[in-house]
Amino acid sequence: MTHSEIPHGRQPRTQVGALLLLTDPESRLVLVQPRYEEGLFLVGGARRADESPRAAARRAGREEIGFETFPGRKLLSYYAPPNPKSGAEAAVNFVYDGGVLDEDQLDSITLAVEEVLAWDRVGESRLDLFTTEPHAVIIRAALEARQLNRCFDLEFARSVDGSLAVLPGPATRRGAFAFPAPSLSTRPTAGRVM
Repeated sequence: MTHSEIPHGRQPRTQVGALLLLTDPESRLVLVQPRYEEGLFLVGGARRADESPRAAARRAGREEIGFETFPGRKLLSYYAPPNPKSGAEAAVNFVYDGGVLDEDQLDSITLAVEEVLAWDRVGESRLDLFTTEPHAVIIRAALEARQLNRCFDLEFARSVDGSLAVLPGPATRRGAFAFPAPSLSTRPTAGRVM
């Protein structure tokens, strides 16, 4: 069935989210504890109908930590399927580089208490102690994309119990999200059969 054959109003709904990868001068992650989510996670939220994902990340930063951050380049996009158990719709999320916050910015963080319980700085090596496994995968992929000046795509699957797991593939083998480009010696040349 093509898109045009799906009756209007029956297309699947997909929520769009926008997040910011923020770090401090010592490269620790700046994470928040949302009221609706287990563990610490990136600053961000759902896109409103009248805004782009980048504008949503900017607004969410202002709302959650009390000052405006300007999203840099996109580091990561990821898909999370719907959750029949909770009723959550499918979501496509974009993670932008929010940059390095200086000590003055960190001291000025003011939480939106209706949405955020707390914030903390967490080193990447201790991430698993403070967040869920899917969130750790997302955050590590964003960190690696920042370091390698790349943009990654992740896709999650939902297990029977409702939990998320990243789909295996070449981009996630052995815990690494990047895979090397073919070297010149392995690229096919015109007229050559490989």
